[in-house]
Amino acid sequence: MLESHEIPAALGALREVALADGALAPAERGVLEEIAALHGARVDVGDVGALPRVAPEAVARAIPDRHRRKRLVQLALVTAMADGEVTEAKVDAVEALGRALGVREQGVGVLRLVARGHRRLAQAAVRRRLLGSFIREAMDEAGLSGVRRLIGPLFGAGVEDRARALRYKQLGLLPEGTFGRAFWEHCTARGFLFPGESRDAIAERMVFHDLGHVLAAYDTDPAGEIQAGSFQAGFIRRDGFSYLIFVLLQFHLGIQITPIAAPEVGFFEARKVLRAVARGAACKVDLSDRWDFWDVVHLPLGEVRARFGIPPLDEMGARRQAA
Repeated sequence: MLESHEIPAALGALREVALADGALAPAERGVLEEIAALHGARVDVGDVGALPRVAPEAVARAIPDRHRRKRLVQLALVTAMADGEVTEAKVDAVEALGRALGVREQGVGVLRLVARGHRRLAQAAVRRRLLGSFIREAMDEAGLSGVRRLIGPLFGAGVEDRARALRYKQLGLLPEGTFGRAFWEHCTARGFLFPGESRDAIAERMVFHDLGHVLAAYDTDPAGEIQAGSFQAGFIRRDGFSYLIFVLLQFHLGIQITPIAAPEVGFFEARKVLRAVARGAACKVDLSDRWDFWDVVHLPLGEVRARFGIPPLDEMGARRQAA
């Protein structure tokens, strides 16, 4: 979150990105409005003259904190993607902002590739970033043996684990309304394999993604997936933004990142996406970082959400309306 006195400079910087190619599109206006609302600010961004013209150097003076500077550059990238038309001019504006703030964000290079029409290169860059994240996590958890388990299936060395799969299947025996039963229903209704049934170690590492679907109450259609990925970006403490880039490319710009879902165009809604990020940021645990969800599978789903500080969807809506 930004400080209240930083909001005018931040919104001015984002408006400069949106206007880099000459016009403030409705989707870009929506980003600015939602950021203002989430911070409790009342700014009429429909009237572009209400926001100050601000140079990147002035933004640097207004926002000294390194972490908030990084978040602003990432929000600038979201703004550059919002209307579905990534242009060189917008990327230039984001790059200038990042340079002034002393922030290097890999997403700038990805969007540069998109703007130049190099969609396959952008796809490869995001996939490398995600795989690098998986490898770092596996190394942290189990050293080289963890990395071998992760990449082994890529070379035909994966193994099934029936005992592990059975443990997940038995979640269906828990009472209705419990977190574990809700997760079992989520996976079973959609025909998803449980960990242990698949030899794909990367898919197994993504169990937290479907746990997030259940906790945040997002569906698995394209609109739900872009929100689930945004929620994920919020709760992941190390490079969560890579997941936001992933879902925006996959479900808004039509660049396929995951091979298990078709690419889609036009599913970005600023209010829903940024609210999902805020809900994830409010979560007290990083669900991707060795979180032992088995400790809470027997608890009512609502109690688990409350324990980890995940705001209900309607509560986030009420906060926005009150802003």
